[in-house]
Amino acid sequence: MNSRCTQCLMPDTYPNITFDEEGVCNHCREYIKPEPLGVDEFLQKVHSREGKDFDCVLGISGGKDSSYVAYLTKKLGLRALAVSYDFPFMVDLARDNIKKVCGNLGIELLVVKSRNNLEYDLMRNHLMSLAATGTTWGQCMFCHYGIEAVLYETAKSRGIPFILSGVTHSETWWNPGSRLGFLAKHLKKLPLGEQMRFGFYQSKAYLGLVDQRLQFPLPGNNPLNVYAHANAPADGPETIRVFDYIEWDQENIERTLREETGWQKPSKDLSWRYDCILEPLLDYTFKKEFGISSAGLYICGLIRAGKVTREEALKLIETNEDQACLDANLKSVLEFLNIPLSLQQKFFEAAPERI
Repeated sequence: MNSRCTQCLMPDTYPNITFDEEGVCNHCREYIKPEPLGVDEFLQKVHSREGKDFDCVLGISGGKDSSYVAYLTKKLGLRALAVSYDFPFMVDLARDNIKKVCGNLGIELLVVKSRNNLEYDLMRNHLMSLAATGTTWGQCMFCHYGIEAVLYETAKSRGIPFILSGVTHSETWWNPGSRLGFLAKHLKKLPLGEQMRFGFYQSKAYLGLVDQRLQFPLPGNNPLNVYAHANAPADGPETIRVFDYIEWDQENIERTLREETGWQKPSKDLSWRYDCILEPLLDYTFKKEFGISSAGLYICGLIRAGKVTREEALKLIETNEDQACLDANLKSVLEFLNIPLSLQQKFFEAAPERI
């Protein structure tokens, strides 16, 4: 049985983790609790540059954090434009929450969609290529690029100086290493036929990623270099991480949203990233390779931040990492993408590998 950090529950199977004589991991020893800079400094920052019709643009997914950012802009008297990058994997509850939050707060909402259903097709081809590896690395690539490009273009074209982000510290601290590097190690061990299958379907996924970058261009980034991290121009709209300034408290956020906006919490014990059908892919792959799911890593961060107790977190992790549930959730995604049964089975047959 794997041993865990005596403070945050990180397992000894996670890459590059170390423990001291008391069983405390290096992530806990190096952790410095961030102190919010304050509402006044946040407002001073937003008002440092003047927009024509809006002070800021914010991406809204229907999740609690982005919805709370929308609520804060209204409470603080900011002129905000909400933007939803709507793709085929957004759950219906998220779409409903977006409409409720923006409608009840009186915030203008812009919904952006791609042409030709490109996200569904590229993700299907991506997973068809990966089946024999037993992993799902790279499934979030299109989303990260799409959101950044859509928000940048909206802000730039409308003369909006700031982009507000609802990203929190608890979901950004982990970095197990290069995802492409992990994938390459798996591919090297596959027989030639499986490598050829990977090349065929990944080339089709590649064309989908190129199509996305042509539809939503981000200046200064080569649309053909889809596997490189894209960066928005430094002289364009500036991104502000709202929770660097304002205290993040999950219970208060969810209660406020329910009472003030009509936002509805999903019927699960953890509302983090409920808004995307593809989230189980990340949980499955992280748990398989590192011994802890992406949800588990998020919960470990909550422990360090003092947002949940170790006992509460252990129950959450046990619930979210039940292997039968992880397998069932992965299968539901594969079926949604119409992956052939023979390829579905390969995901489950591939032996786990600790990187």
